[in-house]
Amino acid sequence: MASSSSLSRSWLYHVFLSFRGEDVRKGFLSHVRKGLESKGIIAFVDEEIKRGESVRTVLVGAIRQSRVAVVLLSPNYASSSSWCLDELVEIMKCREEYQQTVMTIFYEVDPSDVRKQTGDFGKAFDATCVGKIEEVKQAWRQALTDVAGIAGYHTSNCDNEAEMINKVALDVTAVLGFTPSKDFDDFIGIEARMMEIKSKLILQSEEVKVIGVVGPPGIGKTTIATVLYNQISPGFPFSTFLENIKGSYEKPCGNNYRLKLRLQKNLLSEIFNQRDIGVCHLGVAQEMLGDKKVLVVLDEVGSWWQLEATADQSGWLGPGSIVIITTEDRKLLKALGLGINHIYEMEFPTSSESLQIFCQYAFDKNSPDNGFEWLAWEVTSLSGDLPLGLRVMGSYLRGMSRDYWIDALPRLRSSLDTEIESTLRFSYDVLSDKDKALFLHIACFFVGFEEDFVKRCLEKSGLDVNHGLQVLANKSLLSIENGYVKMHCLLQQMGREIVKKESLEEPGHRQFLMDTMEISDVIEEDTGTGKVLGIKLDTSNSKKIQISKDAFQGMNNLQFLYVSSNTLCIPEGLICLPHKLRLIDWNGCPLRFWPSKFSGKFLVEIRMPNSKFEKLWEGTKPLHCLQLMDLSYSKSLKKIPDLSKATSLEELNLSYCKSLLELKSSIGNATKLTIFNLRGCLLLKELPSSIGCTNIIDFPDVPDSVVELVLSCTGIEEVPPLIGNLFRLRKLFMYGCKKLKSISPNISKLENLELLALCNRGEIEHDYGSLHLFNYRNLFQAVVNWKGDLKGSWELRSDFNAHYIFPICLPEKALSSPISLRLAGDSVETIPDCIRSLSGLIKLNVIACKKLVALPPLPGSLLSIDAGDCESLKRIDSSFENPNICLYFSNCFNLNREARKLIHTSACKYAFLPGEKLPAHFTHRASSGSLTINLTPTPLPSSFRFKSCILLSEG
Repeated sequence: MASSSSLSRSWLYHVFLSFRGEDVRKGFLSHVRKGLESKGIIAFVDEEIKRGESVRTVLVGAIRQSRVAVVLLSPNYASSSSWCLDELVEIMKCREEYQQTVMTIFYEVDPSDVRKQTGDFGKAFDATCVGKIEEVKQAWRQALTDVAGIAGYHTSNCDNEAEMINKVALDVTAVLGFTPSKDFDDFIGIEARMMEIKSKLILQSEEVKVIGVVGPPGIGKTTIATVLYNQISPGFPFSTFLENIKGSYEKPCGNNYRLKLRLQKNLLSEIFNQRDIGVCHLGVAQEMLGDKKVLVVLDEVGSWWQLEATADQSGWLGPGSIVIITTEDRKLLKALGLGINHIYEMEFPTSSESLQIFCQYAFDKNSPDNGFEWLAWEVTSLSGDLPLGLRVMGSYLRGMSRDYWIDALPRLRSSLDTEIESTLRFSYDVLSDKDKALFLHIACFFVGFEEDFVKRCLEKSGLDVNHGLQVLANKSLLSIENGYVKMHCLLQQMGREIVKKESLEEPGHRQFLMDTMEISDVIEEDTGTGKVLGIKLDTSNSKKIQISKDAFQGMNNLQFLYVSSNTLCIPEGLICLPHKLRLIDWNGCPLRFWPSKFSGKFLVEIRMPNSKFEKLWEGTKPLHCLQLMDLSYSKSLKKIPDLSKATSLEELNLSYCKSLLELKSSIGNATKLTIFNLRGCLLLKELPSSIGCTNIIDFPDVPDSVVELVLSCTGIEEVPPLIGNLFRLRKLFMYGCKKLKSISPNISKLENLELLALCNRGEIEHDYGSLHLFNYRNLFQAVVNWKGDLKGSWELRSDFNAHYIFPICLPEKALSSPISLRLAGDSVETIPDCIRSLSGLIKLNVIACKKLVALPPLPGSLLSIDAGDCESLKRIDSSFENPNICLYFSNCFNLNREARKLIHTSACKYAFLPGEKLPAHFTHRASSGSLTINLTPTPLPSSFRFKSCILLSEG
């Protein structure tokens, strides 16, 4: 019945602490309270008694309304005052009547002295008993005897007081039936992320383990750290979670020593639950924590000084400690010396996870309500899978009608919620002025472009672009993925709103213009000013826009112009383009003639494919900065202007300029030219003498700086000996060269050549850079992969006879270097004889050469031959003498008797070939799972070898 009574009671406190103040109040008691509080345990201590209240009444009430009583028995527990003894009598009474759990801590006192009331403890007890009636004294004695009989904790037997207190707190937690925090149990994807972080902690061998959680603002770093803290903190006697460190301390100005002391004081105060800890120097933390097992979370660290004050001190925490750091700045973690096993990169949720997270806040479940499906997906996509955005947008729309959602979409698309903006803005505000400017350039213009392209365009802008990109990437404000600059859509939106606020009413007074309607107004009304640096116009889904001839007249500082439009109308052409332009990216430009007022002094790239140009500028322009010029598919373009000043030009793409008749001799000044594309220039009859020929049937003598040369669909008849001069050449494309007949052997001297395409046939529409073998009939392909110290590969694609083209083009270094060779093509019947001279050939692959009928003599260096699916293969005119060679002839059903015998009898590592019965010379046979062979008793030689054959059949 007592147990039933206990279960039915409602407890006001988790724990009642009974103690003698003069013994423990200033030290040990505070540590016990801190240990209990760290586990979420509410303890009553007599400090909570308000003035005017009856002390005895309050104490008795507190004892009776506490689930657990912890008795701190100390030397003076029974001395002078009867308060402690009266408390103890009441506690033991509640233990009997209400099944209250009683725990004991013997603080510098022997349990035997308490039980028998002997020694100094007994003397103190006797003094307290003076003048008391026998009934009271007997109740006290019985209570002391009973409480001393409860197995408890002994400070005299404990080497680590903190460990003991933590054990007390854990035992109290067990009695209370506390379960681990479930606050984040419904957090989508949390379990997998916890496993990944914990696996990194397991891999660390250091006595003090450190894990850095890094990612952009709003991705959930603090949430992850909180969950991890909740899960593992019960195992630590000391722990603390310092939230939002970067937002809690002002930015240091000059000396940050005082801020470090303040941060360290806060850290120690939280760990020890003492507000009066004095920190007079930066070694105090190590003095107080160096021998203690501590769990510390440093949340949202933003500056190096914050780590200097807390985590950059060797031995500042005791063995078994763990430090968790959350930050947006990867550079801080690198500066701390953290490696791959110490850094956890936060990843965005998948689209499915994002929808579930959004729905939890919008619908209080993991899926949308009926009729809200497409709306939920739309809003989820607007958040860019950022958990902060998903939470804020979901909460904003929670409980609203479908019509409300539809009406809210335009606003969600065009502006940021204030909570999202304030979180993201903090990271922007701490940037330097240059990095802020670079961030706005990226957010408003350069997202999605190649990193090298961005660097080229901003190289001389004064923004220190190389370093700035690293700073922004380290601070998780952008990322470089596969060579492209990426930025989260909400960060991008924040940057654009910062620019928009520069002039809400006058778009022409902003740095960047991105909104189609605003750009249309500025251009049509000619309200652009010198403030404008970039215009990014996409009119794919808008009405026709008409531009006046002097539309750019007032934008004298315009540097970046991007236009993607098929609705742009320029009836009078343009008078000018701003002189400071660095980039013109205008696909399908409707202009027939280049604006007369234009200098090109700062121009880095011209990207204007599919333009309507008939001709460009007149005269010579100071194009010293120009690196790329792409006028491909400009079908009306008849000639290229003087490029004598374009000495930095690296890429010139004139492919499919079908009206192009001539190139100026000035192109010869482009000594840095690496990619020159004349593919499909069918009317081009003459090349300038500076390029080395007088007629297009001749191979051009291009600069030796060229690394990629496209001469497809030209009338070239010969690849001449001068090809050997192009020592930097990596790719040569000559598809559809119907008159090509002769190739110079000098092509084999090009050590950097990676891809060589020499074809009479070929559809010019194909992407020459990613052409696949199956696109052409009778195409021969050879691929050499270098082994050992050499890296990379060499590939030949040709419809010439393999016996002619392969020996001529094969790189000279392939004759003696370790290589593997793959040959393919539906026209290959025999392999060129030159293969025998490849003394370093290790692996030969001729898989699926359907017409291959014979293998020629092969080099003895071979370790592997794979001729699988060579259905026509009959003869093998070679021998296999290397005992380590592996032979694959699967599905070669037409092998003749001599070829099979050669394979059967060769000393090889193993062979695989089709067959219906075992060769006759395998005399020991079995159809079961084992085979026993009796050998002569003489000792077998150490080099003993034997052959076995396994016949596999279906079914």
